[in-house]
Amino acid sequence: MLKYSTYRSIYENVPVRTEKSSVTWVYQLKSRMTSIPLIKLLFILLIVASFWTGAYSVFAGGMEKPTGEKLVIVQSGDSLWRIASLHKPADMDTRVYIDSIRRTNGLKGPDIQAGEVLSLPVW
Repeated sequence: MLKYSTYRSIYENVPVRTEKSSVTWVYQLKSRMTSIPLIKLLFILLIVASFWTGAYSVFAGGMEKPTGEKLVIVQSGDSLWRIASLHKPADMDTRVYIDSIRRTNGLKGPDIQAGEVLSLPVW
């Protein structure tokens, strides 16, 4: 036989959440958000984040212009991504290097065939 007759009676010692606790939480949040030092800090962080985002977008394009070209014969199973990741400069994004390969060779899409000769830009 059951010791307790109701579901509530099993959990008598568990505190019950009241509306007052949520009101207190909202009040604490409002008081922290209206503090002047916090607003200043958030504003400074916003400025710093926008500066770094702008700096990244300026320098993400890679280096200025290629200094030469290197010829590569496409092997069976090769893709532009694989060729670019093997031959790109260490500090350049693979997507940027793929774009420069496509522009150099006049490719419209990512499709290449085995036996094709690709001209890879060299920095």
